[in-house]
Amino acid sequence: MPEPDITRIAIVGAGIGGLSAALSLRRLPNVDVQVFEQTHVLREVGASIALGPNGLRGLEEMGALNAISDEIAFRSDHGYPMVHKHWKTGKVLVKDEHSPFVTERRHHTARYFRPHLQQAIADIIPADRIHLGKRLVSIDVGLFPEDEPDSSSEGVFLTFQDGSKHVADLVVGADGVHSVHPPFPSSSTVQTKTHRSQMALRAVFDEVYIQDLIVGNPELRNSVHVVGPDRNFFSSMLGKGKFTVVGLGYYPVEEEEEEEERNSAWKGKKWDDVVDVESFRKEYKDWNPWITDLLDRIPSNSLRVHPGWASNQVPPPVYAGRIVLLGDAFHPHGGAFAAGGSLAIDDSIALFLSLQHVQQQSSTPSTSSSSDASSDSRSKVSARRRLSTSELSHALDLYASTRLPHTGRVFSVVERMRDSVAKPGRVWDEEKIQEWARDKKEVVWLHEHDVHRAFVDALNSEHTS
Repeated sequence: MPEPDITRIAIVGAGIGGLSAALSLRRLPNVDVQVFEQTHVLREVGASIALGPNGLRGLEEMGALNAISDEIAFRSDHGYPMVHKHWKTGKVLVKDEHSPFVTERRHHTARYFRPHLQQAIADIIPADRIHLGKRLVSIDVGLFPEDEPDSSSEGVFLTFQDGSKHVADLVVGADGVHSVHPPFPSSSTVQTKTHRSQMALRAVFDEVYIQDLIVGNPELRNSVHVVGPDRNFFSSMLGKGKFTVVGLGYYPVEEEEEEEERNSAWKGKKWDDVVDVESFRKEYKDWNPWITDLLDRIPSNSLRVHPGWASNQVPPPVYAGRIVLLGDAFHPHGGAFAAGGSLAIDDSIALFLSLQHVQQQSSTPSTSSSSDASSDSRSKVSARRRLSTSELSHALDLYASTRLPHTGRVFSVVERMRDSVAKPGRVWDEEKIQEWARDKKEVVWLHEHDVHRAFVDALNSEHTS
């Protein structure tokens, strides 16, 4: 049992975001951090995940050096975050670049097999802090029970399907885009997530299946995004000898299908369902031979479907009372730009900075006339008490102010992109593809976002107000 004067933090969800939050918040003094995950085995659903320089620096800051090592992360030989190629000719259309501030190779954009990254983060969190098989069924805010040392204070009460309960001072909702539990029981404003018609078809398999292709074309290992007339394609090596291919396309949602049969292989499929590889190959049958050769090697039963669920806006309440959102539960943008992992890590850093600031304020002696000895004594006593409702509210205000400008910009850019993206019924001709390459915007602002600077801006804005 944690001491009564410790601030108790419960994190719901043990994906990349929830575990990053746990790792980040454990750096705070006088906090007890517990993670609750509904699955019985720590298993990330999905395929590959990318982290940009900001996400990698965030993990490094938290002490997760194992999670950014070359053992589990793949970095392209050419040193670019992404190379974009033409679907038919295979020629390079445009390259994304790191800024001059990315001087260390370990901060170059990295690709992972999701379970590898998840396990690497979990490995440096004490096992008794991660609780599996805990499906949340209710969450309530009220006064602590009478037998609590501070029964006049508010707490958050979590009840799980197995009948167990947990009491916390702060709950971090990090259970992803598919969260089914309303995070704000007293709030009438609830974020709506909808199917955005985008479908990602992902396969991850061992490099051995394409080893001869790589010998003939070593460039095949590197991360590449291929732009086509009505869909896109991505492939890359991942860490630990894994390789991934991803098909990205837009398909009519069920009520719009009518006589549309081209997506029949995916109709009715749910997140992470196995789908037919042969139908996937047909989608790319006229593309460059290096792509069709690669798709011919995909092992059966390795291709999975991931419908693009997202919101068209950041949820109006980032937090309510003692409950705060993080990761895809906070900003479900549909996975555009492969930025979701880094966004969640930046959230974790921002929440740490906000709580740290409030802790430091609460431990500052209120008077300056006392002796150094008495000031030190008061500081230690103050630092060890549980953060109050008003102090937590202050910290979460800072968190929201730090993250909303950036996440709002992400949503704005993604919505504009969706309005013009190539898709069935709106096919890009050669001129349009070349126009896209000429006009493509740099993405340094996204993949190298400085969350520390954003936090300082939020503090300055607070002081100005």
